[in-house]
Amino acid sequence: MTDSDDRTRFAGWLAASMSNRGLSQAQLARAVGVADTQVSRWRRGQVVPTVQYLQRIADTFGVQRTTLDRLVGYPVAEAGSPPGGGASDPDVEAELQALQARLREAMQTRLPRAMWRAYVEACIALADGLSSSTRRAARESRLPIDDPDQGSSPDRPLGFRS
Repeated sequence: MTDSDDRTRFAGWLAASMSNRGLSQAQLARAVGVADTQVSRWRRGQVVPTVQYLQRIADTFGVQRTTLDRLVGYPVAEAGSPPGGGASDPDVEAELQALQARLREAMQTRLPRAMWRAYVEACIALADGLSSSTRRAARESRLPIDDPDQGSSPDRPLGFRS
C-alpha cells in the first residue's frame, strides 16, 4: 500500500467519523488542538496526522490509537491478535470502534441503565431482521450480498470506504 492510499483511507475515515458525530472541522480542530486548515488537509488526504495528533483524534472519537496507526500505515507492534480474533482490516476496526463509542455514549446519556439490555436485544433483533431481508432480496434479485456467515464482502461496502 502506498502513502497516498494510507492518506486516502484515513481521510475517508475522518470525514465519515466527523459526519457521524456531527463535528465540524472547527470543532475537531479545537478538540485536537490544531488549526482548521490542518484538519482540512487531513480530510482531503494531503497529509496524515503525526502520532501526537493521532492520539488526540483517537481520544476524541473513542477509538484505539493503534487502529488509527494501522489506518495511516504507521508500524504497529503486535502483542497478539486483535479483539474478536484474526487479523482485522484497520478501516473496519476503526469504523466499529467509532460506532461502539457512539452507541455507548447514546446509551449512557439517553437511556436509563435499566433499559440497556432491552435496547441491545432490540438492536440485535433489528440486525437479524435486516440481515434476513437483505439475503432474501439478494436471492430474489440474484445480487451478491455481504453475508458474514459466508465470509464474502460487498463490492461497495457501507461505511467509511469508497
